[in-house]
Amino acid sequence: MRPPATIWRNGVRLLSLEELLDLAEVIASEGFCADITSVADAALIDLLPPEKISTVDCAERFRKLPGNEDGAVVAYDRLRTPYNVGPMNSLDNPACNLLVMVKPSRSGGTTVVENYEFKMMRFGPMGHIAHVLNSDEAVTDYCRSIVKPMFELNPELQERVGKMRGDDTDSFKRVANYPVEWLSAKDSTFRNRQPIFMVSDETDGWAKRYAKTPKVQIDGRQKQIGNRRKGAILSHPDLGWNSGVAACFEDTTRGIYIMRCVECESYAAAYATKFWDNVPEFKLWWPRDKELPNDERLRRAEREAAMLCPHCGACLTDEQRKQMVDEALTDPRCGTDGWMHRGQTLDALEGVLGEMEHHPSHGYWIHGLMVKAEALGKLAREYEAALIKFERTKDTETLKEFMSKALCEVFEGAATTGGVSARGLKQRVQESTMLRGVFPQGPLFITAAVDTGGRQFDVAWIAWDLEGRSWLLDRLVIRQRVHDDGIARDIRPSGSVDDWMVLLSQVLDRRFPIAGRPGWEMPVAAMAVDSGDGNVTEKARAFARRAERAGYAWGGWSKVKLIKGVAGKRPMLPDAPRKIDKDEMSKPITPVIFEYSLGVDQLKSLTLERLAVSDGTPGQCYFPAELEGNYIEQFFGESLIDGKWVRSGPNESLDLYGYAEAARLMLKPDRQKDPILWDQSCMPAGRTWHEGLLPIWARPIPVSTEGGDPAVGREGAPIQAPPAKKNIFERFDALNRNEG
Repeated sequence: MRPPATIWRNGVRLLSLEELLDLAEVIASEGFCADITSVADAALIDLLPPEKISTVDCAERFRKLPGNEDGAVVAYDRLRTPYNVGPMNSLDNPACNLLVMVKPSRSGGTTVVENYEFKMMRFGPMGHIAHVLNSDEAVTDYCRSIVKPMFELNPELQERVGKMRGDDTDSFKRVANYPVEWLSAKDSTFRNRQPIFMVSDETDGWAKRYAKTPKVQIDGRQKQIGNRRKGAILSHPDLGWNSGVAACFEDTTRGIYIMRCVECESYAAAYATKFWDNVPEFKLWWPRDKELPNDERLRRAEREAAMLCPHCGACLTDEQRKQMVDEALTDPRCGTDGWMHRGQTLDALEGVLGEMEHHPSHGYWIHGLMVKAEALGKLAREYEAALIKFERTKDTETLKEFMSKALCEVFEGAATTGGVSARGLKQRVQESTMLRGVFPQGPLFITAAVDTGGRQFDVAWIAWDLEGRSWLLDRLVIRQRVHDDGIARDIRPSGSVDDWMVLLSQVLDRRFPIAGRPGWEMPVAAMAVDSGDGNVTEKARAFARRAERAGYAWGGWSKVKLIKGVAGKRPMLPDAPRKIDKDEMSKPITPVIFEYSLGVDQLKSLTLERLAVSDGTPGQCYFPAELEGNYIEQFFGESLIDGKWVRSGPNESLDLYGYAEAARLMLKPDRQKDPILWDQSCMPAGRTWHEGLLPIWARPIPVSTEGGDPAVGREGAPIQAPPAKKNIFERFDALNRNEG
């Protein structure tokens, strides 16, 4: 039989049927074709809906991680960082669009977002992922140490990476046809991208223009994406409360980790943050003795460190601490996965009560005491070393780094190093028995202070003794004044001098009833008034002239003292005030008034030093029991960092205490020349002391005497009849002679 004829068509030879069959057998036998079942399996993941699996379960079942030893491979274990379960569950929650984690070093915080990214890439639903770090170098290191092992140790993940050129680089992967990018924080990163999941990592280390508001960068990239959008912000709180991750945390559920003491079984927070003032918290503790040699201080800190229970005072060991961290995860009375959020309250015996408030942003603050990888002794030793360096050099950098990265606490400058906090002061307010608006036993005189705002006056009245102790008699804000038509209207210090006159009637004229002396009151000795910036300075000076003409003086000594704060190395009170004898047009004007330039940096430091005193020794500040918490918080609205005061929030109370101290210094209560006869101990032998010997600004006055008349006598003296009312011509003549 002849072989089949060769057929050609258009220059191409056509194979016969027999030849095609022979070639098919060869191809099949040599394995040139993929098995159909393998093809189906590979495509199945794209055909099936995403598997319903939590981020935590996915990580534990499927993710492999490099171990501590060379070549070792370990599985993810939630109990290494049990506090991270809550944040991962928030990412799984469709109602959560943003996760904010404030975290210390070695807390495994970044693993939270890595596990969520792993789940997206492994099981879907997939989308564009952008993971932003603080620099190109950080991206390179992260991709080498985290991203590369993630794909090498998890081959099922690598199988989903595209095979086209550019689909599989160190910092870019195309997974299931979606880009996964690791980027640095710069202009090009925040343009022309719409990631469905965007991670802002170590934001407080970003360039300043981006670090201040990382949430804005996420919102800008995701504004056209629907409900599937998710973002995560995680960092050490290096930038304080006013910027970066801590500022973002404020507008979240503000989650804090709750643990139960193994000794007394009462509940408290690992760290309550400033937003949970009434929640007790565990503390890192060790015995401190500044008199010991530095080496011994460090050894003692490491040897005797403990976690202090706020309820029973037990010094808890490392083993007990780790046990408490673990148990919080599964104890429902510690909250959800150990976390308490806004809308809930903490009872020391019952634990977390109430339901978590619905909020699209979930916040979690991880403290160094929660990190099982860190030992208490190591933390205490490093803390003590940082404090020693600060004591020796006044350089805060090491202390700031330790508090932010090891403890995950916001560094608040002099307040931090002095051991004083808003929480501690609020506790002292709660324990106080001092009545608001009453002059207590102990102080000798009163100064008032006024801080001028755009549409308000912040006011404080403070009583003093001779050793720097102070009693805050009252604190308020004046926002309105009653006009001649009987209607109260908002004040505007930059607009009308008449608005300033409320400072006479409501501040300087106020008298305080004396505790234990019915019928007697204390006047205000002097009022320091902030003359503000250029917008209100001339109005303040005009007000001071009006007060002078109206007779607000102790003899020839004006009760109204204009002050202006000046930063830098200046004395708290200048040797002499500045004479103001010309108006804003440089024309001579009377009466002549004086203005003091205060060294406010020194005054603020002194105030914080005094606030730290709590044992009744000289300098202690006392507060009335009803004082509002926001006034306490204003002491910490500014921090001394690297020699400069940095404002992070309202700071009026801090300013007012400085102004009141300046007024105290103007009075010279402890003068050496012609000393004041304050009590019998100051009297020469044979003479008897009485209140009539006190300065007129420190003498009690009877209730029935109007206006704080300095001419009153001592207690028990007959009350003078009020002088006859002058006619209009006599009053004008008196005004011209500055007699009131």
